Amino acid sequence: MRLFIYGAVTSLGILGLSAHLLPQYQRELFFGWLGPFFAGAATIIFVQRASRKGLRLITKTLTIGFAIKMVFYGAYILILFEFYPFNPVPLMCSFAGFFLGLHVLEAVTINNLSKSEKLNF
Repeated sequence: MRLFIYGAVTSLGILGLSAHLLPQYQRELFFGWLGPFFAGAATIIFVQRASRKGLRLITKTLTIGFAIKMVFYGAYILILFEFYPFNPVPLMCSFAGFFLGLHVLEAVTINNLSKSEKLNF
């Protein structure tokens, strides 16, 4: 969890720096960060809970989480495009960058968690 917290703080710093350099796109950058951040944080929380119950439950949790995130991201983008007037290019660039970065961080965190769990068995 500590690794994900460091990554989240780093992503927040990148968001702040980007918003400072591009003040006209602050809202787009923020909303591009918000969805991937909450999805990633929720995934890590549920995977950590599952890992306490057993290593095999991690795969089941990730599979269910993948389906939920597909629906979440679709609804998130749809709601943003429907109800918020903005420039879509900065939003999608921000979303894509944070989506990739935070999912890589999730993968590394889950890999480290799996390695530590294997040592305990």
